[in-house]
Amino acid sequence: MANILRMDLYRLVHGKSLWIFLAVITVLAVISAATMAYITDPAFVQSMQAASASGAPTGVHIGFSNGSGPSADDLAETNALAAQLSQGMTPEALVGNVFLGGGGLSCLFVVFLAIFLAAEFESGFSKNVFTVQPSRLAFLGARIVAILVLAVLFTAVIVAATLATAAVTGLELVSTPLPDFALWGVLVALVAAGFGMLTALAVWVTRKMAAGIGIGILLASGLVTLGIQGLGMLVPSISFLSDYTLSSCMGSLSLGLGGPLGAVHIALVGAAFIAVAAVLSAAVLKRKDV
Repeated sequence: MANILRMDLYRLVHGKSLWIFLAVITVLAVISAATMAYITDPAFVQSMQAASASGAPTGVHIGFSNGSGPSADDLAETNALAAQLSQGMTPEALVGNVFLGGGGLSCLFVVFLAIFLAAEFESGFSKNVFTVQPSRLAFLGARIVAILVLAVLFTAVIVAATLATAAVTGLELVSTPLPDFALWGVLVALVAAGFGMLTALAVWVTRKMAAGIGIGILLASGLVTLGIQGLGMLVPSISFLSDYTLSSCMGSLSLGLGGPLGAVHIALVGAAFIAVAAVLSAAVLKRKDV
């Protein structure tokens, strides 16, 4: 397993795809944090309030169908939201506002994994791996470790880039105790790894990059969870099932540890998905044509 893991790390470090994806998430983190700093800046809030008081048209048009521009009520709601964000935003909420609640981190992560894992079959690299290391369980073990390491890396880069941009732009955040912040980061990486294992399972079943990307995005974007919630409206007795999805866990983490789902609940759900996906993957990898 150690030899396979070393080969994986070598391919990741010397390949281009990892660095491209890390660059993309860094740019997105910088843009999102800089935008949040701008809209919560007191000067911006005051200009919006002045425009609202005078009734003067502004250059802000976000989903308003009235050709005359936003109304006073629209501007008041925008001002209230900006004030709320500037007064009580935690580092977790800043990161979660863009990357967690909508599945941004999860989708980027699963797309990268699908490309990385599927390339082994398309290039024939997997045959060389199985020749050197016939044990499929060793192969699976190395992949699980690699997915966990990559989940931590993606999470760390997004958090570091977002908070660094916030510091540079002067965006004030409510401090979070370091143990709580570290626990939150671990849980985010764990849930991301859960999505990663499900994507890996899809790739190993289909051996197709497009299928792996499609299934991964379907899960990571929360569409499955929305389907379960819709079904729960029809059958209320099963509505609780949506709380046991990875998307619900990531959505809760977008609010920090104070979200609707507790830390223990999220940890157990994330670990359960990783374990189940690992068991199913072990069965799939026994196929001789893999």
